[in-house]
Amino acid sequence: MPLITVGVPVYNGASLIGECLENLAAQTHRDFEVVISDNASTDGTTEICAAFADRDRRFRHIIQAKTSSANDNFLFVRNQASSPYFAFRAFDDLSSPDFLGRLAGLLNATPRARLAVGQVRQETGGKKKPKLFRYPLSSKADDGGPTSRIVQQMFRGSTSWYYGLWRTEGLIESFDRVLAEFDDLWASDHLILLHAMLTDGVRGVTDGATFVQRVLPTPRAYIPKARPSLQTMQSRNQRFEATARNLLAESDLDRMTRAAVSALIPLYTLRRCHGAKRLLQARLKALKPV
Repeated sequence: MPLITVGVPVYNGASLIGECLENLAAQTHRDFEVVISDNASTDGTTEICAAFADRDRRFRHIIQAKTSSANDNFLFVRNQASSPYFAFRAFDDLSSPDFLGRLAGLLNATPRARLAVGQVRQETGGKKKPKLFRYPLSSKADDGGPTSRIVQQMFRGSTSWYYGLWRTEGLIESFDRVLAEFDDLWASDHLILLHAMLTDGVRGVTDGATFVQRVLPTPRAYIPKARPSLQTMQSRNQRFEATARNLLAESDLDRMTRAAVSALIPLYTLRRCHGAKRLLQARLKALKPV
């Protein structure tokens, strides 16, 4: 059994999936497997993945009979893992060669941690320069109390931490707990991260172990093109905040930390679900005469 499983859910990603798989094959840490869940692609993705799996035995290519939701495809690759550690990888993202090795070392050294993260470099293409987001705490700060650590992670963390390296059993607990109450493609990843934070289980490295998030104009069949209505956004924010409060109530945090996090949950909701600007725009649109 390998130390790490990397799950790659993909649907019609022919333009970038080959580069993604080559990037994983080049990791300096070698003790891993890659499970590719091909969500009944129709654009050549199947042939690219099959050819790669034929030449590298660490890569396993599974073709789904019919296209499922993105959440279900992520759940499928997660459920294929029997290894101690697990990472999701989107077909259009990359990482530095030391990514798996550095984060596995951090998990090995920190038994309490359920998620290890590194730097995030966001690339949008074109003339825009990439943005680099560093893990916001030093090793010394990570050794301190949980209150400041959790609050900084909540508001200075990156969505792409979801693609860090998880302790498999910790991911299963966080993933299943959140989706049992908030089974929504929009913002469920933020709640899964929050659950990990509220166990005081997120740790990071401040240099190297870089995840490269490519925000590219690649079509996503499962993402609606139209913006949600004001009612939809308000309802989703309400459900998001209620789930966050339930996660906090179930945590083992001390009273002071709970009080601090509880006061900030409305702000966390606006930051990680639908923001105040978008809600205001929807309100103004609703006031316009038809």
